[in-house]
Amino acid sequence: MDNEAVKQKYGITKRIAVMLQVQMCLVGLGMVITLYGVTQSTDSVSRMAVYLMQAIICAAILIFGLFLFKKKDVRIFKSVVILYAALEAVRCALLRTGGVDAWSAILARLLLVGLACCAAVLAEHLGEEKYNSLGYLIVFQETALYLVFTLGFPGVETRLLHKILPLAGVLIAASIVLFCEAKVQQAKYLGQDLEVNADEEK
Repeated sequence: MDNEAVKQKYGITKRIAVMLQVQMCLVGLGMVITLYGVTQSTDSVSRMAVYLMQAIICAAILIFGLFLFKKKDVRIFKSVVILYAALEAVRCALLRTGGVDAWSAILARLLLVGLACCAAVLAEHLGEEKYNSLGYLIVFQETALYLVFTLGFPGVETRLLHKILPLAGVLIAASIVLFCEAKVQQAKYLGQDLEVNADEEK
């Protein structure tokens, strides 16, 4: 399918469409890894709760991308972003920092708080192009958080699973950025406003 055909069918460029397809595959992989993490976390209720929320978000992203992307209404996607903000808040509250250097513990909590706040603001302004930069900030913070976990948390350094699992957060953040960019592009091409709130539908 050429670029013009993709634009007519989905309202986005072929480049964005290909990136979304690749991202869907990566998020699917992230969900499989996360579900494996759930099975390996029976000794920790808090870790299992975080992984379950992460798996639900991955599943929601896949459902939105595969079945609901063409719809004008993005309230379901807004719910995904809000759930992601809640996930980061829960991760911050349940983060264990015993035996971790002070700089790693403090930086990890600051990044988690920043992620929750940025995601909450982005959810409120979903579909507004000027707020898409928050998505890129979220990706940057998730990447920085992954590096902090990898370099500063002993449990992550010694176990391959714990080293891979935080990557799911980076994939989720990247998906949010792509969807935000794609929905704005779609609205511009189709000449319509995105429906975010229930009141706007009336």
